[in-house]
Amino acid sequence: MRFGNALAMVVLLAGLVLTGLLGCGLADTGSVETDRAALVSLYHATGGPEWDDNWLWLNEREPLDSWYGVATNGEGRVTELELGFPGGNNLTGYIPSELGGLSELRKLNLGVNQLTGPIPPELGNLSNLESLELQGNQLTGPIPPELASLSHLERLDLTFNHLTGPIPLELANLSNLEVLDLAINRLTGPIPPELANLSNLKVLNLAGNRLTGPIPPELGNLPNLESLNFVNNQLIGHIPPELGSLSNLELLRLDANRLTGELPVSLIQADLDWLGYAGNYKLCMPRLDSMQNWRRGIERVEGPNCPR
Repeated sequence: MRFGNALAMVVLLAGLVLTGLLGCGLADTGSVETDRAALVSLYHATGGPEWDDNWLWLNEREPLDSWYGVATNGEGRVTELELGFPGGNNLTGYIPSELGGLSELRKLNLGVNQLTGPIPPELGNLSNLESLELQGNQLTGPIPPELASLSHLERLDLTFNHLTGPIPLELANLSNLEVLDLAINRLTGPIPPELANLSNLKVLNLAGNRLTGPIPPELGNLPNLESLNFVNNQLIGHIPPELGSLSNLELLRLDANRLTGELPVSLIQADLDWLGYAGNYKLCMPRLDSMQNWRRGIERVEGPNCPR
């Protein structure tokens, strides 16, 4: 009798655990029906009837990949949602949190529209996402640290919005990230040295914000970096010589900050196509022969030599 009671208790506990997993969403990976519901939410939240192209949207007789801008896999699950850049699609309103339920989504492009409001933290649930493009909108509020959960993300483009607050330190966990473009926002605070953990990063663009403090020397540890753009911020101090370790760097833009001193000689190790450092506080290039020869080999240089 006691054995029977114990067995019943084990079965009950197992049921409770399974119910808890389902309640947390760990056992529910979505379906075609939940994908359809998420897209319907997007349509209603962003003025779907006024989109430039809403071909077959909300047509329940058609598969989702017949809806304009939607691609699916063999099981009918949504894998790509392209309603933005380069031309935009006249989306207005806000990004609904329901998009976070598109668990098979690999590409989300809502760029160059008229979206307002915050970036929903639920987008951090898109565990298969490889590209997130929300550029050219009017989004406000902070960058959600939940985006750091997007372990497959390769491209994050949030340029030309009205985002505020600091750059989340958590973004340094995006180990597959190749492009981090946060330019033309209202971001404040320092550049996190933790971004040096993004070993696959090729493009780092933080131009046109209100970032302060020095350039972290740790950024010299980004072995694949090709483009570094910090134009028009409020950065101070000297250019760290560690940036000379960026052997693949092609573009270095540091214009319009409050940087001082001389460009470090170590930079001649970079085979640059574009070097910009004008508009700073007495930042200049030394008249050393090695530096001047290097300067002549760069296709575009914007910045002064040091006084004689």
